[in-house]
Amino acid sequence: MNGVLQVDLSLLQPQEVVVLIVAVGGLLPIILYYRWATRWVLIAYAFLLIGALATNIENLFWHDQINRIEHFVGNLGAGIAFAVAAYAYRASLTDEFGPDGGQGDDD
Repeated sequence: MNGVLQVDLSLLQPQEVVVLIVAVGGLLPIILYYRWATRWVLIAYAFLLIGALATNIENLFWHDQINRIEHFVGNLGAGIAFAVAAYAYRASLTDEFGPDGGQGDDD
């Protein structure tokens, strides 16, 4: 072995590798249009990217620990960040147009 970590890449599942590639590719438009998106969308996407990476790594080593990272950091983190992003977006509309989003009665 000579102290070198050998990893069997045949353990990677093709579907999970494709998800990771698409996730990395999807990061480009988010970075390019960052000025129009809230930072919470970028944070949520980063959590999804961590989850996709962890999904692939867990097949190679430390299955249980990496699986926990995938679910708690990747999925839960993304869910919370998307919820905060939605709240922040709604709050910005409320600040700009009032509590009814500018759809008030004309009475």
